[in-house]
Amino acid sequence: MVRKRHGIASLLGNRDYRFLWTIGTINNSGELAEILAGSWLVYQLTGSPWQVALVGLSRTIAMCTLSLYAGALGDRLDKRHIMMGAHIVGALAMGFVLLELTLGSIEPWHIFLASALKGGTRSFDNTSQRALLFQVVGPRRLVQAISLEHIGFSAGLIVGPLLVGTLIEITNNAIAVYAMLCAFYAFNGMCAYLLKVDGKSKSQPTRQIFQSIKDGITHAYNSQAIRATLTATIIMNVLFQYQLYIPIIAEEHLKVGPGLMGLLASADGIGKVSGSFIMGFLGYKIKRHGRIFWLGSLGLAISLLSFSLSPWYILSFATLLCLGLFQIGFSTMQSSIILIASPRELHSRISGTQQLAIGTGQLGVVEMGYLAQLFSVTGALSINALAVMLLLIAIWVFMPGLKQDLRSSN
Repeated sequence: MVRKRHGIASLLGNRDYRFLWTIGTINNSGELAEILAGSWLVYQLTGSPWQVALVGLSRTIAMCTLSLYAGALGDRLDKRHIMMGAHIVGALAMGFVLLELTLGSIEPWHIFLASALKGGTRSFDNTSQRALLFQVVGPRRLVQAISLEHIGFSAGLIVGPLLVGTLIEITNNAIAVYAMLCAFYAFNGMCAYLLKVDGKSKSQPTRQIFQSIKDGITHAYNSQAIRATLTATIIMNVLFQYQLYIPIIAEEHLKVGPGLMGLLASADGIGKVSGSFIMGFLGYKIKRHGRIFWLGSLGLAISLLSFSLSPWYILSFATLLCLGLFQIGFSTMQSSIILIASPRELHSRISGTQQLAIGTGQLGVVEMGYLAQLFSVTGALSINALAVMLLLIAIWVFMPGLKQDLRSSN
């Protein structure tokens, strides 16, 4: 009992952890609100699922292009300054869309451009933030710290979509949404400025930046645990692009308006809150990180399949609730495995490979857009969920890295 209280109380009492928690919570809320609002806007302007897919693709291309460089830069420069710059650029990108909306001259390419800018800044922010998190809490409390982070993330996933749905329902436009996003990212920039943790690398890098990038990739490949985790991450992100299409499913399949659309998009966030509380209290007991990661991934696939087959709004809401619960096992262990299985001086670079895996996986919006045009959005989700199940079984059989006890090797 004392052990649990000490772990959680000491985390929440840590000033720098609270700021990192706040930044992550607001950022997650803002990003999902941005994706939802951008998808809604593009669909209203074009009526095309393929054009909706380009909202995610724009973000993905920027993430893939910059993630490795962002990680290498994070191991050289002050991570606090990198985070501040990333959020300032994010606020400016949302301000650009807000201006075009206010002037009544909004076009789809404006949204694609803003998504690309935000995707690029996410690479810099996430790689530096993950490295700082490990520096603030250490390896023993990492799972608990990430789990508590996900409580905040999940609260953001609930609040963000609800705000988007409510604001669009009231105003019948997205001006208020993008004004809110500008405020979100500007506030995050201020929080990054207030961090007191030393964000500079302890050892001055002597290698060229491209050699530093290569070192990070080499370590990620040579570690069985990291290699298996990144492979599963790519597969999950390629075949798990459902959030972009919630506006289409809500309007055409479930026949509900923007308000209920926002509520539906928040369902997985509600599930994540429950999962995060469980993981937060039991995190220090976990030894088999890879097994929880794999089981969480399988639960996600089953939930996605159920969501794609659901003909009723209540059932769709319930399946996304379960999806959010399983998401915690996947996402918490994903970051924990990657950080615990790598040396501290490589953390930003290894986080860069993680961002590349996430970004490369999100090229699945192209695959999802094509299948949605060929069949339907729900049909495409069913195909992808079944593919995930088969590939996860293959990973478990042929990539034993997920079966390792990381604590015994550190």
